[in-house]
Amino acid sequence: MNPAVSIVIVNYNGKDYIDKCILSILSSIETYSDFELIIVDNGSNDGTVAFIRSKYEIFLYMIKFVELNQNYGPARARNEGVKIASGKYIGFLDNDTIVDKNWILAGVRKFESNNKIGVIQCKLLLMDEPNKIDSIGEWIGRNGFLIQIAPVGSPDNEEYNKEYKILSAKSAGMFIRKDVFDTIGGFDDDYFIYMEETDLCWRVLLIGYENIFLPDSIVFHKFGTSSVILGKDKINYALKFHGTKNYILTLLKNLNSLNLVFIVPIHILLWIGLAYFGLIYKRKLAFFIYIHKGILWNVVNILKTFQKRKSIQKVRIISDKDIFYALMKKRSFFYYVNKVLSNNNIGNSKSYFE
Repeated sequence: MNPAVSIVIVNYNGKDYIDKCILSILSSIETYSDFELIIVDNGSNDGTVAFIRSKYEIFLYMIKFVELNQNYGPARARNEGVKIASGKYIGFLDNDTIVDKNWILAGVRKFESNNKIGVIQCKLLLMDEPNKIDSIGEWIGRNGFLIQIAPVGSPDNEEYNKEYKILSAKSAGMFIRKDVFDTIGGFDDDYFIYMEETDLCWRVLLIGYENIFLPDSIVFHKFGTSSVILGKDKINYALKFHGTKNYILTLLKNLNSLNLVFIVPIHILLWIGLAYFGLIYKRKLAFFIYIHKGILWNVVNILKTFQKRKSIQKVRIISDKDIFYALMKKRSFFYYVNKVLSNNNIGNSKSYFE
């Protein structure tokens, strides 16, 4: 008997996208039928849930709904979905994705072949350019910023048809063992959006599991729909504020004491430098303010953060040295400058200076 899989999709006013996503998931039945679909609606007002209930009435036996009263962000919403999940493995998808019919099968086979794998990153391809990469996972740089294994838009060639050990997966298309998810306490609700999966994956590594990129599990992602649904101003604020806040928060929680002292100050100084770069070079006052608000949030909430840190460090069995040896890559300063100047977020493909 195949192990059950619970697929969790967070939705916020995404009726125009989630329909294709559900259709593609249901096509997986021909290769893997032991799954349930959990739709977590983040307070939508576009009638998404009613639409799904009506259109997919004959499949409601395998669809569960969690209806939240407001938009709590994807981190908390995914946690709410997992609470009612019955699967051995959890698959996370964004609502603007479609999946290859072997997506689940490939993931389950890999988990079953190696019980030390905690997280699987699917091969995320751009839906509008399916011969190009969206994400295949990320490593970490010496300054605490993420490094994309394959930059967005990279041609999907033979180099990306092999497995990689990774620090972090992108939750638009990933799997995690449910028992591991429960052991580490799931996503941190304080993240709201951005970096929540990096923090999750890092904590998986700390308790002794491996995270990998699996090229045989393929998901296509409609890049950039958040800005359409939420609006450009909200996305820009979320990116600058939550991006800054959550990068720093992730390091404060997960680094050991020695690396905390050496890496975090440098990391914060780089954020401040980036803020001044945005203010002087791009003349974006809001950019400057949002970054400093992200830094200040960590100052105000430092006691709460260190309570979380205490719990994480107490159960860790893997050293930073081992993680960094496998997953830290050196990049020049100009690598990060080029990412900013090319309108790519450091570690996430969103524009900083729109």
